[in-house]
Amino acid sequence: MVWGMSERSSFGEFWPSGKFEGDRGRPGGGWWERLIAYYKDQMPEEQRAVFDDASRNGPGNYAYFVFEKFIRELGTATNPEKPPISPIEPHEPPRWFETRKPYSALGSLIELNNRMLAVDEPLKEIIERFEPAVHQFFPIEIRMPRGKTFPRGFYTLVIGRYLDSFSPQDSREGSWRADGQTHYFYEQTKRGITGLAFKKSIFNGAHLWRERRFSNFLTCFSDELQAAIAESGLRTPPMYKMKEI
Repeated sequence: MVWGMSERSSFGEFWPSGKFEGDRGRPGGGWWERLIAYYKDQMPEEQRAVFDDASRNGPGNYAYFVFEKFIRELGTATNPEKPPISPIEPHEPPRWFETRKPYSALGSLIELNNRMLAVDEPLKEIIERFEPAVHQFFPIEIRMPRGKTFPRGFYTLVIGRYLDSFSPQDSREGSWRADGQTHYFYEQTKRGITGLAFKKSIFNGAHLWRERRFSNFLTCFSDELQAAIAESGLRTPPMYKMKEI
């Protein structure tokens, strides 16, 4: 079987409210500022030219490009005027995330800003046991107000597998709608997700992936991976069983 997890819609233990590397008055917090500083002070001139455009906002274009690396498929281009998503460089991952309030509990799988996912050490080990060297993990510290640090370590999760296994014609009516000629939106409810159908001939053997034709993110888990997570007792956002054909 195959299981689906949608994006978070409200803050809580699976989506802590905060900013990457502190709040510096920018959407991306201090992480954004650090990437802009790299662009201005360290990036070779020929690389900077790639991000310059009519808006003359090369630094911001680069910072946004790095954000996209953590949630988009490697090698794809989200804008024909920008370069395709490239491998993450050592200086690019966010180093810490500062929450706006203290959290006594966080799930083993959480969503941070910009739709980025993060997992704790036990879940990282499970994923790597099923799919070694497929996905990327970068350490990130969860800091809280008054100088406190969340006691468990986390890693940003960069999903390394994207598939086209969604079958619109075999899905329940009302569970999805078209987004142009090649993409879809799915209904982000239990009934919507459980009505989606996927081709086993395409996803067979995969354990964690994203469906590339959905415009809103759908993270998919194999039956084996979902069972291992459940057996471990780790807390995750709701995952719903979907149809396989």
